[in-house]
Amino acid sequence: MRTSILLWSTFSGLILGLFIDATLIGVALLLSTIVPGIPVRPTARWAVTLTMVVLVGIPLVMGVLGYLEGQLKTV
Repeated sequence: MRTSILLWSTFSGLILGLFIDATLIGVALLLSTIVPGIPVRPTARWAVTLTMVVLVGIPLVMGVLGYLEGQLKTV
């Protein structure tokens, strides 16, 4: 029972992180159509790297938070 709670909490955290990523991408695309000076796709290598780190990091952090929530549920 404990393992299933931990796995389910971790999985729900990952899914929530993916929803946050999708929202951030949607906001960026919306802003790029409203403000024409903002490029849709960053051209600098550091900007692409930073964007990828953030988009990968959010679901991972949310998964860890979900795992910790599962730990609290099983106590």
